Amino acid sequence: MILLRALFFRLLDSCCCWVLPKWRRNGRETLAALCLYINNNKPDIPAEELQHCCAQRDALARALAGWNPEETKRLTQQITLHGESLPGFRRGALAELVESFFVIMVVFLGIRTYYAQPFRIPTGSMQPTLNGIIVHPVDNIPALPVRLWDMLTLGSSYIEATADSDKQLVDISDRPKWLLFTETTLRFSDNSTVTVPSAKGAVIQYLKERGKITESLTGLRLHGFRAGEPIIRARVDAGDLVIVNRLSYNFRHPRRGETFVFDTRGINTSGRRSTLVSMQDQQSGTHYIKRLCGLPGDILSIQSPALLVNGAPAREPGIARVIAGQPPYNAGGYQSLSHLLQPGAWLSDRGPSLLRDTPQPTLREYAALGDNTRNSLDSRYWGPVRQFNIIGPAALTLWPFTSHWGLID
Repeated sequence: MILLRALFFRLLDSCCCWVLPKWRRNGRETLAALCLYINNNKPDIPAEELQHCCAQRDALARALAGWNPEETKRLTQQITLHGESLPGFRRGALAELVESFFVIMVVFLGIRTYYAQPFRIPTGSMQPTLNGIIVHPVDNIPALPVRLWDMLTLGSSYIEATADSDKQLVDISDRPKWLLFTETTLRFSDNSTVTVPSAKGAVIQYLKERGKITESLTGLRLHGFRAGEPIIRARVDAGDLVIVNRLSYNFRHPRRGETFVFDTRGINTSGRRSTLVSMQDQQSGTHYIKRLCGLPGDILSIQSPALLVNGAPAREPGIARVIAGQPPYNAGGYQSLSHLLQPGAWLSDRGPSLLRDTPQPTLREYAALGDNTRNSLDSRYWGPVRQFNIIGPAALTLWPFTSHWGLID
């Protein structure tokens, strides 16, 4: 722990060293090096040498604490000269880099595990509150300066691919990339591929609008491209990157109306129906983000456009905006499912649904609905979310720098 603490403070110093005077930067670096030398080699250092090193360490620490430039410079020079005769006092650049990387990873994983976790919005189920990945057709790819500016500010990227021969689209698959991103691969009959930096659903929607994919009750039908025909020419807008507060629910209960993230352990996200092809991109997710629309003990029903909680329309601001249906929200508000088309639906036009409030806290039930209920695979299809699935509330949108940037309501 002593070593980790020393490494952490050295990393902290390096992050803010540009605001410190040179004598203080040098003094702190020398003190950190001396502390590491003592901690790493204490069993092997002769008693007299160890006592001398500890005295130098304490003297330099006092000079730094007292903001004494002259004494700090003197001790820094003295320790540096003395350190040249000590094996292992000055460490190589590679060792310094490895240790710094180790400290960064420990701090990052600790924050991610216990405090805050980044989460990328992959789909459009929470639009317009939060943006998923969107593929926009464009007539022309802009110049490099425009592309770079769009990438930095909006998280947008451009892609263009043209068929080099007549070929049939045979498969569409996606995979995670760099933990926070998703890319989709189009595979053709000649074994060629085109990779799109986007979620599968957004690419399917783009190709459907171009007539290259048609949807039926049996699934998706993939069509072909002629030589010289554009396969894709588009701007891909990255989904919002949000920070999830993993600590909040340790001190308070979840609140109706807030946006929250949960994992899908034990949840049948296939939507109870194999022909739910319009939301294929949502079925394979391990984490979902929705609006918390029902608490344990609530009785929910949908009378479009309203969501009824215990017989009355919900009044929480986030839910009320969806019910009102004012642009850019969908005019239809919350959409009820037909029990004839979705026999296994948990929340349908058959009647109200109850969220269980069990004595065991981890099994208490919550309802999760997307703000864009026309395109949201949510509790209406697969039922309630149990408390053990909940990760935490979505606190803020970190990137890109659009109108969504900042705190999430």
